[in-house]
Amino acid sequence: MHAVVTGGAQGLGYASAQRLINSGWEVTLIDKESDILAKSAGVLDCQYFTGDVTEEEVMKEFFSSLSSLDALINNAGIWRPQHLENLSVPDQTEVLNTNVLGTLLCTKSATPLLRSSQNGSIVNFSSLAAHTNSPGLGLYAASKSAIETLTKQWAVELAPIRVNAVAPGLIITDGTKSNYEGEAGELRAKVVPLGRVGKPDDVASVVAFLVSDLARYVSGQTIYVDGGLGSGAASR
Repeated sequence: MHAVVTGGAQGLGYASAQRLINSGWEVTLIDKESDILAKSAGVLDCQYFTGDVTEEEVMKEFFSSLSSLDALINNAGIWRPQHLENLSVPDQTEVLNTNVLGTLLCTKSATPLLRSSQNGSIVNFSSLAAHTNSPGLGLYAASKSAIETLTKQWAVELAPIRVNAVAPGLIITDGTKSNYEGEAGELRAKVVPLGRVGKPDDVASVVAFLVSDLARYVSGQTIYVDGGLGSGAASR
C-alpha cells in the first residue's frame, strides 16, 4: 500500500507519515522545504519529492511518475493570521492557493491512480477553525470550510474512491509549540473537555484509520480531532 503525504516534512504531515509507515505502508512525502524534507525522509526512511502543491504541472508530473497509489493525504497548508482592517490580499491569496487550490490540484492529479486501487482514499485536512468563527484569521478558516465542502463534493463525484477529512483542534506541533508554553498551555488545556491539548499522533491515528480497511464504508465525513472542544469549552 502506497500513500502520498503533502506537507510531510514536519508537523501533522510528518506524524501521519510516521504512523502509516509503522502500520506497514510505503509513503512518499511532498514538501517545498527541501532541507527539512530530506532530513525527515531520511529519519523515516521513505521516498520524497520536493515540490509546491500550487504548481499544477509539477504535481501532474509527480503523480504521473508513480506506478501505484492507494491514499492521498492532503495536509499541505499555511495560515496568515490578519484582521480585516490590515489584511494583505497577497498574503491571503497565498493561503487560498495553498490550502484550497493545492488540495484540488493534488487530488486531480492523483485521481487516475487512486481509481486503480482496491481501496483508494483521500484524507483532506480541515481545522476546528472552520467552525469557531475566531477573529483575526484572515482567510484561513474560510479555506478550511472550503475543504469540508470539497470533501463532501468529491465523496460523491469520485466514488468509489473514499474522501474524508480530519479537523484538528488545539494540537502542539513544531509550528505551534510556542503558543502552549507555561501558563498559556495550562489555560488552553483547561478549556478542552478531555483536559489536555492534543498531540500530532492523536491526529495521525485518525488519518491511519480513515485510509484503512476499517473505514471501508466511511466517506464524505469530517472527523474533528479536538478533545471535544468543538462541542463546547470545559468548566473553568
